[in-house]
Amino acid sequence: MSEHNPEDFQPNSKLLEKMLQMPCPTCASELTYSAEKKMLSCRHCGHTQDYEKAKNLVRERPLAEAAAAMDSFSPEEAEKQVVECDSCRAQLMIASTDVAVRCNFCGSEKVNKAAFKKNIIQPQGIIPFKVAKQEGLDKFKKWIAEGWFRPNKLKALAAIGDLHGIYLPFWTFDADSYSEWEGEQGTYYYVDVERNGKTERERRTRWKWRNGNFDKHFDDVLILASGGATIGIVEGIYPYNLGESINYNPTLMVGWEAQIYNIEIDKGYDLAEKKMDAENKAEASRRLGGDTQRNLQVDTDYYDQTFKHLILPVWLCTYMYKGKAYQFAINGQTGKINGQKPFSWVKIFFFVLFIAAIIGVIVFFANKE
Repeated sequence: MSEHNPEDFQPNSKLLEKMLQMPCPTCASELTYSAEKKMLSCRHCGHTQDYEKAKNLVRERPLAEAAAAMDSFSPEEAEKQVVECDSCRAQLMIASTDVAVRCNFCGSEKVNKAAFKKNIIQPQGIIPFKVAKQEGLDKFKKWIAEGWFRPNKLKALAAIGDLHGIYLPFWTFDADSYSEWEGEQGTYYYVDVERNGKTERERRTRWKWRNGNFDKHFDDVLILASGGATIGIVEGIYPYNLGESINYNPTLMVGWEAQIYNIEIDKGYDLAEKKMDAENKAEASRRLGGDTQRNLQVDTDYYDQTFKHLILPVWLCTYMYKGKAYQFAINGQTGKINGQKPFSWVKIFFFVLFIAAIIGVIVFFANKE
């Protein structure tokens, strides 16, 4: 095993203290990253400056290395703390002097103020926001109006809350795999049978046992490292163009909300391996072939696992419709949107009636023949 660099694995305090502030060189006010200008910008005097775009540190690390390094640190006090929302389990960074905390992920004020100490793995890369807030709001207006089964008044009545630009933590995993598979391939064939004086075509299945093996490489299996109710919504805005990741730069996060991961790297890899298992089973099924299958079994070994820890941009928001809250997310790099929408059960009811009427007409004329 190669020796790890201590800078790659840091206690919570050492990472967070880098994110406190960044003074403007012109007026000493705070510089923040502007998604509109794609630069660091001062809201007070308008000064802008570019940021470092090198990506030489965004590279794969051995997975086993992370577990060993995490055991070598002791937690320390931090000026910023990690707290957990009691409702959605999101983990938030707050100033140690904050008295009241509201969760921007679910809107709950039930936040555990007993901040916990935690060692964290230093991110290797970050993708700055490319989608500005107004662009996100415009995408929401277009998205909310889409869908035939949505209420007609949804676009007009949906009350959008504050759209939050948030940097979320992600794991990516690479692995090589070797799979052996076996199963029964079914091929359909047809025979004529006599029933009640009529000849009918009957479908039957011819079964054949098959087996084989294959190698498969997995690259950048993406796992959201922040658990909670938003996982399914955020996964719906994939993919990210991870090739645009640059070296992790905490100055890009100044003034933005951010989360620290609460899904540890070993649990993250378990989730990634489930995705890889599903892909390997799909590949085995493709190789087994046939018209139908049964008793497919796949045995896979994974090796040479590596990981990256990336910080990726997400716009998150909750909107209200008829007193009920719905969530959506926007990919802060590509603008892809995904979220929850109410259904119009009246439209669905009449659609079902329409389909039933068509089926009834078809059956009626079929029986007349």
